[in-house]
Amino acid sequence: MTTESHDLELSALAQRRTALKRQQITEAALSLFLRNGYGKTSMDQIAADAGVSKQTVYKQFSDKETLFQEIARGVTANSDHILGELATVVDTPVGTTEDLRKVLQRLARRYLDAVMEPHVLSLRRLIIAEADQFPDLAHRYHQLGPERGLDLIESAQRRWAEQGLIVAPDLRMAASQFAYLSLGSSQDHAMFHPGQTPKPAERARVAKAAASTFLAAYGRDR
Repeated sequence: MTTESHDLELSALAQRRTALKRQQITEAALSLFLRNGYGKTSMDQIAADAGVSKQTVYKQFSDKETLFQEIARGVTANSDHILGELATVVDTPVGTTEDLRKVLQRLARRYLDAVMEPHVLSLRRLIIAEADQFPDLAHRYHQLGPERGLDLIESAQRRWAEQGLIVAPDLRMAASQFAYLSLGSSQDHAMFHPGQTPKPAERARVAKAAASTFLAAYGRDR
């Protein structure tokens, strides 16, 4: 092995170690932030839980605020997974009102299941709790999460309106109403009662009611 190759290998190894330590730090910090909140979490705790020195933490992140901002920006990427789940449902071809009813019911259930995930609820609580101190992060979370969900639903409803399956003068309003029918009551309860999410039978009932109520308001056969 040449000296140059050896140096490159050492450099790559150092980069992997740095990346691993950075991941350990962010995972430990996220766990602590979710459990204790931003204000009650210290860099000492983060270093201890990550299994690294405090000096290593500060080498990667200049302060706790920088660390929190990076975590919040990164975790909002989880919304991509939720949107992917919803997209597989709304892309289902529909030709009749009954087809649409089935798709809406599946969409409501998939949406509810995704939002009821414990880490999603915990992150939502954390972002809301720190919104006054980090308004830009709260705005980004809202844009990448709830707003993108509404964009996807609105886009699907536009197709259904063009097919003549629904009549909705204000598609954004219709999308917002469907989202609340699917999530509103369950999400509100879960936000204020950690660990309490609806059972499968209740989720199925909510999804069925969301589809029926939406079609009663906007379906062409209403």
